[in-house]
Amino acid sequence: MKTNTIPERVGEHVVRGIATQVSLLLAIAIFAGVIWGMSLVTTIISILLVADFTARATGLSRISLLAIVSRGLQGKVFFYNRRLITAKPKKFAAAIGATMSLTSVVLWFFGLYQIQFIVLSVLLVFSFLEAAFRFCAGCKIFSLLIKLGIAREELCDDCVFPPGEAI
Repeated sequence: MKTNTIPERVGEHVVRGIATQVSLLLAIAIFAGVIWGMSLVTTIISILLVADFTARATGLSRISLLAIVSRGLQGKVFFYNRRLITAKPKKFAAAIGATMSLTSVVLWFFGLYQIQFIVLSVLLVFSFLEAAFRFCAGCKIFSLLIKLGIAREELCDDCVFPPGEAI
């Protein structure tokens, strides 16, 4: 049953700019931890990512530093196509990012540095795929939840399967 409400939208160009920044921050975090043995730097970046992902997952992108920077750099540094997309799967993906970043912090606290770097490396791959190829793993999971009946389809008109255009 479809509702007549219009889903909240976000600018895909902003999302991809955020993904670019996340990729760069994670590359620095992993490099600092693995090469320089500075796991505290890695963890500080992880804490900042927890805060930023959480802000975006809860709909507070106006206080997300990465979103603010992404909007400011559009057309200057980032040249992604402007397109509005449904916000719900992007919020879901941000929640996954927050969870993975928080997991990284917890792993650091327990001294499990190798696993921390694996978690951050997976997050780096996901953010790079979004930034470079417009492939959002969190959105794919969200669309699978729709197909399984766990999430409601009317929440996301971009998360359709063929013949529609999938995210």
